[in-house]
Amino acid sequence: MIKDFVTALQFLTIFTVAKRHRVSEADLARSMVYFPVVGFLLGVLLVYSNKAMEWIFPHTIANVWILIFSVLLTRALHIDGLGDTLDGLMGGVDKETSLRIMKDSSLGTAGVLGIVFSLLLRYFSLNNLFSEEKTAALLTAPLLGRWSQTVMVFRAYYARHEGMGRAFVRHMRLGGMAVATLIAVGLSLFVNEARALFIIPAVAVFALISRAYIIKRLGGVTGDTIGAVSELSEVIVLLGFVVLSSGG
Repeated sequence: MIKDFVTALQFLTIFTVAKRHRVSEADLARSMVYFPVVGFLLGVLLVYSNKAMEWIFPHTIANVWILIFSVLLTRALHIDGLGDTLDGLMGGVDKETSLRIMKDSSLGTAGVLGIVFSLLLRYFSLNNLFSEEKTAALLTAPLLGRWSQTVMVFRAYYARHEGMGRAFVRHMRLGGMAVATLIAVGLSLFVNEARALFIIPAVAVFALISRAYIIKRLGGVTGDTIGAVSELSEVIVLLGFVVLSSGG
């Protein structure tokens, strides 16, 4: 159990708990059970950094730091996936072309625009959230974002013969998916029960629709597409909090 948690923590964040920590493909897949937990812990770090920054700076400037900090904590892993995915889907006319574009290390126009708009939506959402609502949003967004990754890989196909996401797709089992979902739902309800009842289904629907579209276009999911959906799921959570907060 501890090994799987450490695997998830080191895969998803900049933190290195054990330098000689070696894992198999099956170990990587089992670690997905703890993805929501790692997301929640990332949220805790964002909450406390937000409190520190708002003690020094105005609300709007503190939110810039939150965005920078969130990118640093995750090594820009999912943002990179978002950019590559958009480049591939927008620039490719078929599966092979799209996958080749996504593998290219250079970033295209679609990828740049997607990343910029994603960060802008995050920033303006945070500008419209205050106090307890902002705290709940910062905790829930990375939590459900990481959970959406389990939705993407469960009983999916992998579009390449090899790649970072292949281990998760091949070895994710029903038991692991069920436990990850229970953890994600439980933590979300604990953070804010009223908001979670609306936001969890929204993230689930988005992840399932995105998964179906990506599989249709590419023949399966990839590490980039898993990261892209995770990134956009966080945006959906923040927008959901804004909508629900403005509606009372």
